Amino acid sequence: MNTIPSTTPSLISTDQLQNLINQSIKTLETLLQDEKINPSERANIALKILEMAECSSVTLMESLKSSSLLSSTPEISPNSTPKVVENNITILPANYVQIENFLTPQENREALKIALKQSSKFVDSKTTTKAINYRKSSILYATLFPGFYELLRKKLMATIPSVLTQLNFSPFTVSQVEMQLTAHNDGCFYKIHNDSGSPETDTRVISYVYYFHKQPKNFSGGNLRLYATEWNNSYALNEREFIDIEPHNNSIVFFDSRCKHEVMPVSCPSRRFEDGRFTLNGWFRAG
Repeated sequence: MNTIPSTTPSLISTDQLQNLINQSIKTLETLLQDEKINPSERANIALKILEMAECSSVTLMESLKSSSLLSSTPEISPNSTPKVVENNITILPANYVQIENFLTPQENREALKIALKQSSKFVDSKTTTKAINYRKSSILYATLFPGFYELLRKKLMATIPSVLTQLNFSPFTVSQVEMQLTAHNDGCFYKIHNDSGSPETDTRVISYVYYFHKQPKNFSGGNLRLYATEWNNSYALNEREFIDIEPHNNSIVFFDSRCKHEVMPVSCPSRRFEDGRFTLNGWFRAG
């Protein structure tokens, strides 16, 4: 994301700037009425409208003319620390920790064995907002593999202190390690979302995704796209900068649950369940 040159405000008159704000608000209002957009995203849009309406006040217009706002767009770079911009707005960088060969080869094979043996017990995935055509995958709940859940939970708990240090997080008391086994096959995806954007999920702090699949790999796509995110009073808006993370077999990725992310579409020509992209994914909740 590039910063706006400090000379920009002198090239825009007050009337032009007010007109731009009015046009932007109208555009956002149109999007706000679009029922195809995730309700959470519409809430973010509504927040933006309120922010822009406030920006059109006389006091802020004078501030804009003196360049104090238009020259303050933050530069976001990967692996940087969160930046507080203004009005409790924090820019969360697209930071993540990826560990290769997270489990032993035998444990990695056991994960795939669990998925294939219980293929008939997977259920269609859903979103907390019940949005239509926003997510396509299937899930096996951890209650159906308690032994492996406990094995992985212990491994995760042993790893989280180092992960928090690398992500510049303060230590916190983990009250729960949530887990599910997710299968993505041909045409599956999960559009942009974050993992802590509702009252039911706001205690999630760190998200993790452990990848595994049949060898040789028989699918393509399915990257995790992680966005730098504007965090404002529990509302998250993805920024333009993002990082794509490939789903390497037997690797795990950790990231801030507040950050926007998506699972890019998967292509699996055979469409056989066993040829798909599998993950053991979940969240560390704060106590």
